[in-house]
Amino acid sequence: MIEKQQPIVALNHPVRSKKTRPPRNNLLLTLKKNDLELNFYSSLDPEIMNKLLEKVLS
Repeated sequence: MIEKQQPIVALNHPVRSKKTRPPRNNLLLTLKKNDLELNFYSSLDPEIMNKLLEKVLS
């Protein structure tokens, strides 16, 4: 007796979840004035950054 052999086929491929990375906190601006050094990063609220810059630069 010869049995018919059929290949085993996967119905679904396992789905791998993508690792979610937190957004990078990129350096936007480094400012040095006299003895003061400020580093502004992308996570900083733009309104706060503008207020700080106005105070430091004036």
